[in-house]
Amino acid sequence: MSSLAERIEPPFYAAILNDNTDQRLEDENHLAPSDEMISIAPAQPGFLGLETTEDKCGTPVAVSYWRDMDALKAWEHRGDMEIRKRFAGAGLEETCAIRISKIDEKLAEPNHLRAEHPAIPTSSTLNMLSTGLIAVFPALAGFLGYEQIV
Repeated sequence: MSSLAERIEPPFYAAILNDNTDQRLEDENHLAPSDEMISIAPAQPGFLGLETTEDKCGTPVAVSYWRDMDALKAWEHRGDMEIRKRFAGAGLEETCAIRISKIDEKLAEPNHLRAEHPAIPTSSTLNMLSTGLIAVFPALAGFLGYEQIV
């Protein structure tokens, strides 16, 4: 199954959103600030779509897609106002983490990203190194805005 990002024609922006781990705010309906951001996104001009997932710890993560930076900034501004109303003055910056990436070109097909043969020769030292790098890769890919498909 392909990601929404693979079906959108570049250029566009991806905003990776999650709640700050320091601030686990919830309103009387047990909704978090990021829930507010997700709920208002589809009504915003320039909104292209939204995907949600969880990280390895089970923390919700949402990625929204925007036609341009003006649309994305307007969504952040509206979200900040709504969050301040709902969460006793705490704003978007204090309650949510948003990482923004500009996507200028389509990604290569997933099959093109796999090597036919291992690039690292087998030896105990190199195996340990490659195991460590492979363990870090999903987090690095997530930071860069790529989705892990299992």
